[in-house]
Amino acid sequence: MATLFSPVGTADPITQLGDGPMLHIVRNRRPDRVVLYMSPAMAAFQRADKRYTKAIELLAESLKMPAPEIELIESRFEEVYRFDRYIEEFEPLLKQYAGADEALLVNASSGTAGMAQALVALGSFGRLNLELLQVITPKKGINGQRDREDPNDYDLDALWEFDCEIERDAACRIVAVRTPNFSERLLRENVIALCRNFEYEAAFGLVQQMGSASAGAKRMIEAAAARLNLDGALPAKVFGGTDLGYKANDLLVEYLYAMEVRLEQGHWAEFMRALSPALTELMKKSLRAFLPEESYVQFKDGKPTQRYNVSAIDSDSRLAEVLYPCHYRNEGAFISNDAYARLVKAYCGDRDVAEKIDSLRYVERKSRNSLAHSLRASTRGMIEKECGMSLNGIMETLFELHGSAKPGLYGRINEAIVAAL
Repeated sequence: MATLFSPVGTADPITQLGDGPMLHIVRNRRPDRVVLYMSPAMAAFQRADKRYTKAIELLAESLKMPAPEIELIESRFEEVYRFDRYIEEFEPLLKQYAGADEALLVNASSGTAGMAQALVALGSFGRLNLELLQVITPKKGINGQRDREDPNDYDLDALWEFDCEIERDAACRIVAVRTPNFSERLLRENVIALCRNFEYEAAFGLVQQMGSASAGAKRMIEAAAARLNLDGALPAKVFGGTDLGYKANDLLVEYLYAMEVRLEQGHWAEFMRALSPALTELMKKSLRAFLPEESYVQFKDGKPTQRYNVSAIDSDSRLAEVLYPCHYRNEGAFISNDAYARLVKAYCGDRDVAEKIDSLRYVERKSRNSLAHSLRASTRGMIEKECGMSLNGIMETLFELHGSAKPGLYGRINEAIVAAL
């Protein structure tokens, strides 16, 4: 059922120039139901001579169309210039008549300026399915006072005969009111803000509420959330074939990108606690060119474990000497970062790499371990003073040791998301 919600004013239902806005919309859009909203003054005119309802009935008869259902709403609100008050009054009424499948026709030309402003504002909020309509005056300009009849001395019958002649071949004067959808805009800005703060799960929850968001943007946000947790299945599909591609064969670089995000977010302790696994993998990576893993790492089913290969180490006196302080003979002992650091110092032929690893190992011992095993404050200044290195410097060193990582991945992902929104 098509419904028209229309305030009425002194230009309704008819002036000497032709249809007023309300009647013109009924003539051209032919709603099944017309809801007339009347201020106390307009309601008094309706009670006196039925001018609004009678005009609709005359129009239906002349067009040989079924007369629409008419509902009358009489407002008690006297301050007709208060658009903020009309927002409160109109919103529950519009919710009552607006349907999910068919937009509610809304006359934004009749009534007072406060009424029109309130209706346009409600349309801009984007919470209701409204089709706001403006009716251009027959003069295509501002009506003058003489163009309107004295509402206290109103002769509908005389005006109707005149109106029939004017409107017989007249063009439709209805234009849609193109309002900005503030609800969508607000959602979009919030989604962007959350993405820029790398809060992808929250951003994904909000973007689902956006009718204007592209499917591609939604998929990228969902994939970014998974990627930050090192879950590569969806990121591989979404970012594959681009310079944002997921590095399925290089989990270390994905881990470093996640660390970079924690640093950007100001999660200092979490960043520091993430240092040990990254350092472990970087030390293993730096050793491979100088010391085969099989010479000190136990393998199972062709894959390296995290335990010492005791028999291999015992057969190499140099290795045994380097690793002896690490208690490698203890049954089932895991290879510690202290052991890897000793191996790097003894075997890594790249002095620059060895020095960088040594500096990170110092950071780990001085600050990371205490943060991981105790309840304590973790301000940036306190951590940097304690470990003798800036957190940005730690991140830069990690990327340098990796060798092929390009910092700022999630910033580039965010730019792609914003462009796709």
